[in-house]
Amino acid sequence: MTETKKTRKTDGRAESIVARFEGTIVERPIIIANKTFLAGIGFASKIQSDFEAKFDELAKSGEKVRREARGNLDSLSDRLLKQVEAKRKEVAKRAESTMKTVLDYTPVATTNDLKKLERKLDKVLAEVARSPVSPP
Repeated sequence: MTETKKTRKTDGRAESIVARFEGTIVERPIIIANKTFLAGIGFASKIQSDFEAKFDELAKSGEKVRREARGNLDSLSDRLLKQVEAKRKEVAKRAESTMKTVLDYTPVATTNDLKKLERKLDKVLAEVARSPVSPP
């Protein structure tokens, strides 16, 4: 015995699942299932749309934070460089002061001492050159 399938004649277009079960006992559950399926698709679409909007918003917020952080970093860098320069000058002054104190207590001639001595020597030599030479 061969089984025969009953098929509906259509005009070549795909028939919806609801139309296939129209007038049967499963029509209402099929309609509910179809609406549930469509609601799920709509929900997924809305979630995706909301996600993309929120994602873009968070990306913009992150970019703003990055710019602010760079500005803060630049500001911090500038402050640190100024502090380092101030400390370097302070250390140089202290080193110079310490060296001067050490040289004041050591019998070593400084550049200034040598310049003073040179000026005195120049004066003495100038006086000797002006005075007449007397034979011995």
